[in-house]
Amino acid sequence: MNLPIEGESPRGDQASDQNRDPRRVADLQKTITMAQIAKAAGVSQGAISSLLNDRDYGIRVSEKTRDKVFKVCREMGYIPNDLRAVVRMYPELGDYCLLLSNEFTAGLRDPRVSRIAGAALEATRALSHSLTIACYNPTADYSGDLEPLPNPVRAGVASKYLVLGTPNLSLLQLLSKRGCPVVCLESEVRMLNVLSLLPDYHMAAKLAIEHLYALGHRHVGIVSGPFGASEPHIIDLNHGVRLGCDQVGISIDAQNIIYGDLSFDAGIHAFEALMERAHPPSAIFCMSDTVAAGVIAAAQSRSRKVPEDISVIGCGGDEAAHLTWPSLTTVKIPVEEMTARGVHAMDQLLNKVSAPEPKTERFGVELIERKSCAPR
Repeated sequence: MNLPIEGESPRGDQASDQNRDPRRVADLQKTITMAQIAKAAGVSQGAISSLLNDRDYGIRVSEKTRDKVFKVCREMGYIPNDLRAVVRMYPELGDYCLLLSNEFTAGLRDPRVSRIAGAALEATRALSHSLTIACYNPTADYSGDLEPLPNPVRAGVASKYLVLGTPNLSLLQLLSKRGCPVVCLESEVRMLNVLSLLPDYHMAAKLAIEHLYALGHRHVGIVSGPFGASEPHIIDLNHGVRLGCDQVGISIDAQNIIYGDLSFDAGIHAFEALMERAHPPSAIFCMSDTVAAGVIAAAQSRSRKVPEDISVIGCGGDEAAHLTWPSLTTVKIPVEEMTARGVHAMDQLLNKVSAPEPKTERFGVELIERKSCAPR
């Protein structure tokens, strides 16, 4: 794309209607000025400059005025020099960005994060778009200085955002104010321009408890996330455990709930802790497949047979579920389908005449029975 000089732009629709002489096209490139845009939009040139150059000249421009100016610019075929202004005016041209909470200390090594990032990359590649991955701090205040913002947000080169992790409301409010569509994965946020996509983690935990109960297990251990975890999916899974126990009429002894980071090593430590109890559980529900793999490995190292001596069930449907021996019974979370839905929903959000109302969609889960669970 050949960009014109500051304050000027081609008008492609007229060029197509006129003759195709390159000299004529070059002349048309100098026909659209800020003064013409200001006149057509009914605002001052200072306001136009503030909007198009993303600078504060002491002129406050309302969202209504901004939308009106951008509409006029699009109708006139104006293309600004500043890339950020191009993305604001033509958001469909901006990058996709996956914003990850810095709670995910393992980054892309986290199986769930890896699955979501892979699904996002595949979906954006199918649309011939690029994907940027950046991190944010869920407790930071992004409403003031722009410097702490994740780089794609600060630079303004991304216009469509997937957010994974504990929501940062100041960051989401900034993106909503800019008119950027946002899809929150695994968290529900009631805000304009935000679509929330939620796997049914309540049901995932409930299915696991009910499955173990149906097999005759009444004394169950739980390997949960970190104590006091704020991650929405951990909160939902813990709630689902309570729902499942209430449904079947059993209780979980507090000492049989082991907290950790849901890693392989955490599974090993959790199994050792549970086996030291005076009355060890006959089955263990793990809130990730990776931690379940650690539990199975620890059981085998202590000559405890799975599932003959102890049943193990995971949650996620990650690659680890296929690598354990015996193969892991798990509750599959459809993160790939959820992520692909989020990417494709961006265009629908961009095409709305006004800012879309907040919306939530839920995705069902599925119990996958393999070899790691058996009757009590």
